[in-house]
Amino acid sequence: MLLLSLREKWLAYNCIAFEFQMKYIYDTAGTYFLTNERFKSDGYLGAIGEIVKIINDAIHGQFKLGGATEDLLASPEINKLSHIKQLGLAHLVFPGAHHTRFEHSLGASHLAGRMADSLSLDEHEKSTLQVAAMLHDVGHGPYSHTLEHILEERGGMDHMSVTQGIILGEYDVLGHGESSSFGRRRSIPEILEDYELDPKHVASLIRGPDASGTERSLLSWTEGSGDFTGEDQTMAKLIHGPVDCDQLDYLLRDSHFTGVKHGIVDHRRLVECLSSEGGDVAVEQGGMPALEGMLMARGLMYSAVYFHKVTRITEVMLSRAVERAGNNLPDSLDLQRMVDAEIWGSLESAGDFAKDMITRLKYRRLLKVCLSRRKEDLTNDQIERLASIASDPNSRRELEDEMAYRSGLDPGYVAIDVPSVKLLLSEPRMAQVDVKVIGNDGKTRWLKEMTPMAEALRKRQVSQDVVYVMTLPGHESNVSRIVENRLFS
Repeated sequence: MLLLSLREKWLAYNCIAFEFQMKYIYDTAGTYFLTNERFKSDGYLGAIGEIVKIINDAIHGQFKLGGATEDLLASPEINKLSHIKQLGLAHLVFPGAHHTRFEHSLGASHLAGRMADSLSLDEHEKSTLQVAAMLHDVGHGPYSHTLEHILEERGGMDHMSVTQGIILGEYDVLGHGESSSFGRRRSIPEILEDYELDPKHVASLIRGPDASGTERSLLSWTEGSGDFTGEDQTMAKLIHGPVDCDQLDYLLRDSHFTGVKHGIVDHRRLVECLSSEGGDVAVEQGGMPALEGMLMARGLMYSAVYFHKVTRITEVMLSRAVERAGNNLPDSLDLQRMVDAEIWGSLESAGDFAKDMITRLKYRRLLKVCLSRRKEDLTNDQIERLASIASDPNSRRELEDEMAYRSGLDPGYVAIDVPSVKLLLSEPRMAQVDVKVIGNDGKTRWLKEMTPMAEALRKRQVSQDVVYVMTLPGHESNVSRIVENRLFS
């Protein structure tokens, strides 16, 4: 009887284990569903009968997507992002940097949920914040910030306007003929409204409280005064602000996939110490080390990765290929609907200079920097002239072509790059180093009042060189001499 009892227990145990395993129903995306209410207490199910997806993420481990975020995961708007690299051509410098804006969007949404929990937001606010984080990058076109300003000059739209259009149902990401591959599909605003989420509110969160219509306007952000009261902008600041889910995820993710450890942040501690004060995001004093670490990580990652000299070369080569392809490329609005591989194919088909740049990028036969200057090496007049050149593409191209001609090269093979302009276009938060800190005495102060690091980071140059001149290998000496006489004599 004792042996029989043990056998019965053994069989019962294995049946339970098999039943547990059968609750995991795998899909083709590599995620899996949990459909049994018994796991609700484990945090896998939000409500009775709700089906959630469990994401296996390289940065955050396993986390769930349910409700609106689970439905958004099946949309073409989100899936398109899996074909747009997060760091563009940085894999030519950091071989592991093949991650995309798709997984970044999922990670940002996960962090937004954790931030919402830390601030004790209600379920509706939490859902709104999570979908805003998931959708914050859906307006990106191929190679994201690298080509955004070029496509906009050609008649396109900035990615923030495209994002808002997608969320409000005014812009379709599908290109010509692609809709035939879909049956009846729900638009983004329809998905949001099915969960009683307001598309206009979601779009406003992505724009940010200080954006004034465009992300670029965040450059006008100023350090706050001593008045810590006003309209509640907490949720918007968690999407776009000095401490937000977007940059926390991209710092961790970019650090992991590039292998550059500067971006490691104690994000769990920072999230735990978040608070809402006077309608804004604040950090409790206990989280100051984590906050300082994040600000330092951001500055170092920009120097070591995003503004790495060779990364800049690859971005300039790609942008010049688009810029000089002219009418050999499709309409800019059609280009913005493409993904990385598609615009690569269009540039190759454009022939001439564009094809040569793509071929050089394909086989890593890159242009070389023949001359660079630090800010302290320039006079005020030279700085003003470089700023003028950088802000006027036509004048820059004329100057580049003049120097190419004088060097015996074809047009396009001398390129002037002023990295700070790229910084202004793509990362307005770099100036936002001051954050509200709630002291142990209960008083709210600016971070700069509690540590000199904030002001030091604000003044720190992300790129030590403020201008690069690039040309074909073997022509560096000749081009350098001509540029020196033309620009800096």
